[in-house]
Amino acid sequence: MKKILINFEMDSLESSVKFSTVGEYKNQQIEFQDNELNIHKVLFKEEIIEYYKTGSMDMKFVFNQNKPTKGIYNIDNNLFEFDILTSILDNTNNKLVVKYDLIQNNEIVNRSTLIIKYSITQEE
Repeated sequence: MKKILINFEMDSLESSVKFSTVGEYKNQQIEFQDNELNIHKVLFKEEIIEYYKTGSMDMKFVFNQNKPTKGIYNIDNNLFEFDILTSILDNTNNKLVVKYDLIQNNEIVNRSTLIIKYSITQEE
């Protein structure tokens, strides 16, 4: 397990969130908490990135630049399912950039950019 410094940015049509925190990297996965104590997990796989958030709302997004994928929001026991169209998926030099649209009933309901920069601070 490696301790990492994380700079997180999520810009979407109606909001912008930025914060820095310390997380962990192991087994092709990073995990960290935000200021509201939500847990974020990012799994790096061959052609896809999986992004999970649990806490005040639960999310599961799968990003693949080559084909549409699915995403789920669960807020106060209300489940919302989306199609995800990923236009940019770049994971190089300890920086993940994902630009994507959330589609519901053939309409764009949100357009977002996720940027996570991470650097190793300590190896265990």
